[in-house]
Amino acid sequence: MAAIWKSPIYTLQSKSGKRITIDVASSVSAGLPPNKIFHDVLIKLFRENGVETIVDFGAGALRHTIPLLKAGFQVCAVEFEEQYKKSACAEAMAKVGNHHNFCKLIWPSDFKKDDHRFDAGLLCYVLQTMPIKEERELVLKILRKKMRDDSFLLWMSRYGQLDRIPKDQAVRDGFFMSPERDTHSFYTEFPTEATHEMMGKHGFKRLRSLSERGTEQVFLYQRKSSTWI
Repeated sequence: MAAIWKSPIYTLQSKSGKRITIDVASSVSAGLPPNKIFHDVLIKLFRENGVETIVDFGAGALRHTIPLLKAGFQVCAVEFEEQYKKSACAEAMAKVGNHHNFCKLIWPSDFKKDDHRFDAGLLCYVLQTMPIKEERELVLKILRKKMRDDSFLLWMSRYGQLDRIPKDQAVRDGFFMSPERDTHSFYTEFPTEATHEMMGKHGFKRLRSLSERGTEQVFLYQRKSSTWI
């Protein structure tokens, strides 16, 4: 796995034998408003618990970075360099401008070398778009090292969205999307208990669910010390 993350582009073979190209950065949905959980619950919770620094991993078009900046937090957005060059991300970056509480880090090189430690992290619709299981595991391992003991990690995903996807779009442990295109996005799902097990394996203990709908997974975890694992 020495060559992982050189770019967001993957060439894989679907289970039907088709050779496909996946761009994990293509899963970003520009123009979506921030999840209401941020204004209704999360910002208050972070303030009450002394959170100051937040890492938005897989920040995309800064959908959740911007409201946290407006709320007064220091936020670091992490993305592929190719993602930052796309129009949706470039427009969002222009809105942020030179905000004194904002920084960006290129994944993986800058993020792995950076020595910041964070009070909270966001994983919003990120690991589900990554087609290589080993890379998801490494993301959690590296992210954990960047977070302080007792820091918070917000997980957001959906479940039950793939039932009607044709089986010939199966690849790895998920599906490639937009079959009419030359380059595809990828999506997989993790049942609730599998999500908690994966997070627990990497030292994140579940605190509570913030979900409002049955198909929505919004979980708050806390990073424990290395002696807890």
